[in-house]
Amino acid sequence: MGTDSWKGHVNGILYGVQFDRALDDSVVTRVADGVAGGLYPGGRAETREALDQALLYSGPLNDQAETHHSEDDIRAFFRRLSAALAAPSAQS
Repeated sequence: MGTDSWKGHVNGILYGVQFDRALDDSVVTRVADGVAGGLYPGGRAETREALDQALLYSGPLNDQAETHHSEDDIRAFFRRLSAALAAPSAQS
């Protein structure tokens, strides 16, 4: 998956959480359910691959879809979201 491809997934997710005060478990669940329900482009596997690529990226993840969340908070959120998407309960 190229940079442009995973960044599109990341930016879509960041856009969807930009107004959340904290990237807590309820936000993880909401986004995971949205991915499983088709509210985000790509399925669970494609989104997990995009998150994995994003987490390997050394640059900022918040550079295009700017949110008030710190880089550390975004990376922690993406790790938890990836784990939630891997869980059987996230399957549609």
